[in-house]
Amino acid sequence: MAALTNRLKAATMGFGITVAPFAIFAIAHLIFMPQIVAAMEGLDSNDQALVVSSWRSEYSAMHSIVAIIFAAYWVITAVFGRGDLLTSRAANSILAFCVAVYLTITAYFIFLQRPDGLEIVCPLLGISNTDGNPFGFDVKTSCGAFVYAANQIILLGLVGLIVPLIISLIVRIVSSRRAYRLLDDAPPPFLE
Repeated sequence: MAALTNRLKAATMGFGITVAPFAIFAIAHLIFMPQIVAAMEGLDSNDQALVVSSWRSEYSAMHSIVAIIFAAYWVITAVFGRGDLLTSRAANSILAFCVAVYLTITAYFIFLQRPDGLEIVCPLLGISNTDGNPFGFDVKTSCGAFVYAANQIILLGLVGLIVPLIISLIVRIVSSRRAYRLLDDAPPPFLE
């Protein structure tokens, strides 16, 4: 029971370290939500208030879901791992990658929340914003099609972020069990 308590303490510390950047980012995001919405064009004060209220609830739910996913990660690690849970370099690197990617994707959706926000990249990539397909029902320019595809790929990347997180979980559990077994199999030190 003491070993599980020690692993839960280590998992709690790991959860705090993992979620700290999210918490700082989420708090700043929710505090500055009125300024972000005010930067949008064509909204009067009533519409801005509605958008701020709606986005605060949506982004609060999104940030909470990510925190719950990382809480589950650390609880599973504490239950199935053995020994030291925090020192696996490979698992820590993969977990740091997941944190960085999530924060980057969240920042992307905060600052370019409108579907046409990515259109600023089209001239840099040489994608035309004037020629649409004249034979389609939903006529999009080449840039509009690019922006739609890029947003879908980014959303799939956010969903696909669970794969490296699961790999990190498996690596952390296996490495902690292996290190614990090596300590358990080590010969006792000589008594002098």
